[in-house]
Parts: sequence; structure tokens; C-alpha cells
Amino acid sequence: MKKVLKTTGKILLILLAALLLFTLVTFLIHRVKRGSEMDLLRDSGYVNPVSVGDYCLNVAEFGNENGKHTIVSLAGLGMSDYSVTQRRMTECLEKDNTVVFIDRAGYGLSEDTDNEMTVDYIVEDYRKALKNSGIEAPYILMPHSIGGAYASYWVSKYPDEIEAVVFLDGTQLSDDLEQEDTGTGFEDKLEVFLAKLGFVRYVLRKECYLYPDGFTEKDQKMGDALNLMILESYAPLSEYAFHDRNLIDAWNSIVTNDVPKLYICASWGFQNINEITENSKWINRQMEKNYIDGRIRPTQYEGNERYFDTLLAQCEELRNTKLMPYLEKMGNCRLVLLGGDHAIYEQKPAECGEIIKEFIDDLN
Repeated sequence: MKKVLKTTGKILLILLAALLLFTLVTFLIHRVKRGSEMDLLRDSGYVNPVSVGDYCLNVAEFGNENGKHTIVSLAGLGMSDYSVTQRRMTECLEKDNTVVFIDRAGYGLSEDTDNEMTVDYIVEDYRKALKNSGIEAPYILMPHSIGGAYASYWVSKYPDEIEAVVFLDGTQLSDDLEQEDTGTGFEDKLEVFLAKLGFVRYVLRKECYLYPDGFTEKDQKMGDALNLMILESYAPLSEYAFHDRNLIDAWNSIVTNDVPKLYICASWGFQNINEITENSKWINRQMEKNYIDGRIRPTQYEGNERYFDTLLAQCEELRNTKLMPYLEKMGNCRLVLLGGDHAIYEQKPAECGEIIKEFIDDLN
């Protein structure tokens, strides 16, 4: 019996040593690759840490240094690579304007924090980062998805700082939002810990999707790097936990004002069958590119008239009952329908960019 226990103990020690060695090798490879990725991002102009107190936020500036307007882009929830994926859309804006991308705490190149990611805290972080960067107001805010909630809060609380707001399919706020209690569990923290050790690289393609046609291999490498970085951070977990409360607080904080606003509606913006068909083809193409182990399969909608009619009716109803009350409460908001994917800046970068450029030119 003692001999069996002794043999078992040796086997367990060998397995533990092998696990520790595997972890060490994984970590070292991860750090080497991270160094190479940082060099690529730095050489491409994306790295610019700015102190906001106990940590730094990354503030990347592109375009015309002495531009007519300062456009500040705010990411959607978990969109750590938005500075890379939006550049195709902002290309037409960068000639005459300064375009600024700020990574929230724990996003991409920004440092992590254990502070609670409330809507007020996030907006104040943004403001401190811009001020400490020497980027002066007024700003044109350009938020995507939940970034729209932060922009709504910002323009309501500090309207003098905001020249205009461009919502890219921003999260639609309303007075019937419900708060669901969420928190950060042990499993979430364990995943962050394992990501810090580099294990997330083994499931890279499951965590980071392949970009649409038109993006370069360099874009993909930079985007993958930024998306891997956010998986190593705790602050985004807090933002997820405060998601519902932040939407409610953003809605309740809205003060109707005359600051010019543009809302580009994509997810609920379909107006005809052709738009739906083209969107389904685009989605299918993305699914084909990201097809992994049978997890994703393309879906064909062509010929399904009932589906078309139902979707068009739903979009119109949601615009009338959910979106319009939100835009009316904000005030002075122009609605443009551009039916497509929620990440409309990836799907239709040129068209989206021209709509924004026209709006900004009108401000002059």
C-alpha cells in the first residue's frame, strides 16, 4: 500500500512539474509576442498613455493635428479594437479633422483599475484623459453602441464641452429599462488570470473574430492584440456588471438641449427587402470566414417573404416606440436610416463616413 501511495505521489509531482513548465513556457511566449505586438501598435501611432490619476488611459490621435474639429470616438461594450476597425470609416474625416480614440480602463492599451465602472466614473475618466492630453474642448463625440449612453450622459452634464454628437447605432435608452443584478464571479476572475498567463492565445480565433474583407493582415494583428489585452483586465468585468444601472442612470440624466446630434440607425434601420438581402449576404460572408468546428453556419434568407415583412415591420415599430422617444428627449437629433450590421462602421465604412462628414461640414 505504501509503495502504491509513493508511486502515485511521484506521478502527481511529475504532472504538477509538467503543468508548471507548460505554464511558464506559455507565459514566456505570451510576453515575447506581446512585445512584438506593442512595437507594431507603437509604430502605427496607437500607443499614447495618459495619466488620469492612479493609472493611464490610452489616447490615440490621428488625422489633422490642427483640424477644424476634434472628433472623440467612444467604443461599444467590450470593443477593445475599435480604434483599428473604425479607421476605414474615419479615413474621410481625418483629412480636415483630429480624430481621437480613448480606450476605457482595461480596454486595449489602457491600464486596468478595480474602481467601479459607473457611467459617471467612465465619463469623468474620458474628460481627465482629454484634459491631461492637452486636447481642448469642444468635442464632437462619436460613440458606438453603449458608448452612446456615455455620450448622452456627457452632453447632458457638460453641454458646453460638446460641439455635436454622432451616434453609430447607439444603445437605445428608454424609461422602461429593467435592472438585473449582476456581479463578477470567481469564474470571471479565473479567466482573467489565465489570460494574463497567456492561455487565451490557444483559443485566439474563438475569442477574436476575423475581420471583414477590406481589412489588412496588419489590421488583423493589431486588432487581435488589442482584443487579447482586454481579456486580461478586470475593469471591463465591472462595466458588464454595471451595464443595466448605467443605462438607467444615463436615461435619467438626459437634459434636452440644442447641441446638434446625428443618429445613424443600422440594426433597426432596414427599409426595404434589398437592404435585408444585402445584409444577410454580408453576415453569411462573415460566418464563412469565422467558421470554426461547425459552431457557425451561414443562414439563407433569400425568398423568405414572411421573414422580410416581419423584420421590416419590427424595425419600424422599434424606431417609433423605442428610438424616437430617446432622440426627442435628447433634442436636436437628426435620424439617418442605414440598415445593416450593428458594427455598421465595419460593414459600410465609406457610406457611413460620408454621412458623418456631411453632418460635420454642415456644422461649419
